[in-house]
Amino acid sequence: MCRIAGFIGTDPLPLRTLICDPPHGLSHQSWAAQEMVSATVNADGWGAAWFDDAGKPAGYRQILPIWADANLDSLGRSLRSPVWLANVRSATAGLGTDYANTQPFYDEGLLFTHNGFIDRFAHTLRARLRAQVAPEIETTINGNTDSEYLFALLRQQTGPLTERLRAIIGLIRTWLADTPDVRALLNVIVSDGQQMVAVRAAVNGDAPSLYFHPDWHGGIAIGSEAFDNQSGWTCVASDEMIIAEPGDAPRRESL
Repeated sequence: MCRIAGFIGTDPLPLRTLICDPPHGLSHQSWAAQEMVSATVNADGWGAAWFDDAGKPAGYRQILPIWADANLDSLGRSLRSPVWLANVRSATAGLGTDYANTQPFYDEGLLFTHNGFIDRFAHTLRARLRAQVAPEIETTINGNTDSEYLFALLRQQTGPLTERLRAIIGLIRTWLADTPDVRALLNVIVSDGQQMVAVRAAVNGDAPSLYFHPDWHGGIAIGSEAFDNQSGWTCVASDEMIIAEPGDAPRRESL
């Protein structure tokens, strides 16, 4: 599995403030995560995504461990955005370590990152996910991870982000209703630049850890683990959704 992080605020935040500076930010979680249950390190790459000054998604992905990336220092102090998603990766067995499989993913309007996995994905749900997406979306899938297929399935949906996330989780629950031995761990953070929505969810298993902070460096932070010892970090419940918008208190809703 991976560790994921998100931030949305009214003012630009330096990338290093999110991933490098906190005592337990993603760079620290890459080798000293406290709440991972299926791996010990996240050494299979890392990435970050944001919206540029024109409101278009942009990203950086690296297959080296975050601690070995010589670009980290200059990127961390140079890049600023009011919206961030980031990921440090622990690759699922059988899913290659390459740029196409490294998160976050983004398209013309969305940033997306996923922490979890679908058991034996190529043999269980990949065909069903592929059948659900239009050819113009399927042709944009460059890797072979369950995460990228989930992003394609999300893009296939319509309506608010909250309903699109509910829709894809509902589909997976329906597909796995008769196969209790197949787990789907589905922690996701997605943003359209105006809103950030996170879910902690699982089918036939226990969801990975997820936390949020309602006032972290002037915005709302979301992460697999708390970034520091500041008061205010709250554990997201299983089957719960966090809806974050700049300047407003985050909302909590049941899936």
